[in-house]
Amino acid sequence: MTNDLGAYQRKQGSMMDFGFEIVAISKQRKGYRVVTDTSGKLRVTFAHDRFFLFEEILIVEFALYCFDWQCEYGRDPTASFYYASMDEEEEPLLAFTLQLDGLWTAESGWAEFTNPGISNEELSKAVSDFLLNFESFTKSAFGFGMKSLASELKRSL
Repeated sequence: MTNDLGAYQRKQGSMMDFGFEIVAISKQRKGYRVVTDTSGKLRVTFAHDRFFLFEEILIVEFALYCFDWQCEYGRDPTASFYYASMDEEEEPLLAFTLQLDGLWTAESGWAEFTNPGISNEELSKAVSDFLLNFESFTKSAFGFGMKSLASELKRSL
């Protein structure tokens, strides 16, 4: 299943967007192979400017980090996001840290520029929109939504 990087991206005009394209899908529908054998491209943009583009990333792994962060953020809106992959040595691949001015800054060893900072609402919405769109893929490919997929993977590890 190959999707245009913009196919699952939310409406243009937003401050932050995640776009993805599925490159390879696990033949397994359960267990850790769903994470290790499913890859894709991931693009993060701020105000239409590309912050970074990963040509190949463990996209389910990234989505699970986003899902876990979203759950934690619901309990603690100051919770930082830090994504390091089992497939890459460089860290962080993507991190969001709340600054004293109340804006979030993004960090990545792959960043093409330093972002000016985004609001709580914008970051939360961008992650929520990504997860909602990614869930369309997981339901069709694996028969699981994000919550069920996360639970299934935690049981199998």
